[in-house]
Amino acid sequence: MTTTELLLTAWRFDPIVVLGCAAALGAYASVPTGRRTASRAGYLTAAFVVLVVALASPVGALADGYLFSAHMLQHLLLLLVVPPLALMGLNREIDLPVQNPRRAFGAWLAGVSAMWLWHAPSLCNAATRSSAVHLVQEVSLLVMGTWFFWPILAPKTESRLPPFAAIAYLFTACTACTVLGIAVTFSPVEICTSYLFPSDRLGAMSLLYGWGLTPQRDQQIGGLLMWLPACLVYGAGILGILARWYREPEDLAPERAP
Repeated sequence: MTTTELLLTAWRFDPIVVLGCAAALGAYASVPTGRRTASRAGYLTAAFVVLVVALASPVGALADGYLFSAHMLQHLLLLLVVPPLALMGLNREIDLPVQNPRRAFGAWLAGVSAMWLWHAPSLCNAATRSSAVHLVQEVSLLVMGTWFFWPILAPKTESRLPPFAAIAYLFTACTACTVLGIAVTFSPVEICTSYLFPSDRLGAMSLLYGWGLTPQRDQQIGGLLMWLPACLVYGAGILGILARWYREPEDLAPERAP
């Protein structure tokens, strides 16, 4: 198999992609016609495209028991990219409760624990061996990622955390993700041992070894993905909060009773 053949043939059907498309269309249809904007449609389209890349493209195929690095890339896309894009495409008129510390901490814990939980060796190996567990993994990452970003990107501004609390929220999440990334990068190949002996369903192992992807190097790349690109997402969120705060400070302040 060549690289071109892999990129052209390693596509697969995933039910979550179909459900994601239906959800995106439903979210856009819920917006009143006069309030529909190109940016809202663009965010929802981008969320769907990233979902397809994560689950139905060769990334999804290689994540399913072939490459730990592809598995990590898939996790980052489902947890840190699809949810914020989808939230930015929602109807801004949705009425939601204002954030409080307990609710925000629960969301923070969900987003951080999603990475740590699914990289416990038993669960990581189970997800590569069982399609049912793998499906639960995909759904849980999307749900926990949406829960995590809700206090930052809730449709109504008054439902979001105040600027400095939101910055601390993202910075501490970045720190937790960095610690896990460093641990994975410098650990022996034991985080997910299933990737040591993959089942070559695609006939692609000779190609992957030709790329120089030994199990040790593969895990190191996966750890670096968790360590560096993940924190770029959190950092971009922090910069976005600061930009909105300086540009429109009144939009970031919770409404006060008269």
